Amino acid sequence: MTVLQKIQWKRLSAEAVAIVLSILLAFSIDAWWDDRKRSGDERILLQSLVEDLYDKKEKLANDRIYNEAIERAVTGLLVAANSPDSVIDEDAIDRMIGDTWWFNAEGDWDSAPMTSLLGGEITRVSNPVLVQKLAELQVQMTRIRNFYKVDQDFHHNTYTPFLVANAYMPQITGKTEHYPGRPELEYVYPRFTLETSQNHSALIRQKEFQNMMIAKLDRIEDILQNAYRYIDADLDEAIALLNQELARTNPQ
Repeated sequence: MTVLQKIQWKRLSAEAVAIVLSILLAFSIDAWWDDRKRSGDERILLQSLVEDLYDKKEKLANDRIYNEAIERAVTGLLVAANSPDSVIDEDAIDRMIGDTWWFNAEGDWDSAPMTSLLGGEITRVSNPVLVQKLAELQVQMTRIRNFYKVDQDFHHNTYTPFLVANAYMPQITGKTEHYPGRPELEYVYPRFTLETSQNHSALIRQKEFQNMMIAKLDRIEDILQNAYRYIDADLDEAIALLNQELARTNPQ
């Protein structure tokens, strides 16, 4: 083998090594970029989830106050209707009837991030413990939505037609100033100057009305005692896990 041939082989070998190294480097850069993109996508998803769950935690506290106020109105009307010495005035009766007319809407517990997660985005979450906890939480949130739907259907299909037939609704809505249990949230509804009025103390003593109150109470008790039973712990655990994952994947 001549010196020239040796030089050519050395040069070709060096070039081959350089080509292989450049290919490997390109693959490693692509892999690094893909990992970084996946990590970035996961962080965006985790951040949206934790923000949504903080909102749900606040909503849960407010929903409890709201439903407890409705519960007090229902029981207050039943007590007043069955107490011969009751001194409750007509304005108070109207306000309590107004509170019992409120309901829980099924869509109030919709969660776009959670729906997106279980619709396919869950593959972006790398922590299996977090995936399991989020799945459990979704079950609890669906449970709440189902209980809310029962209350919503009762409101639309049963209680509202009864009140429309038996109560003077402009008078009742005119005395409803805020959301049940939430005096800081004004109830914005058209007000009317009424030329007539109705005494509702006779209404609340009717057997049909009291049966309505028992049915309403049953739905509110289901929400307070059953729908909310495990949601506090599930929310806290999911939020803690999400924050841990966000801290772990922090690019800084």
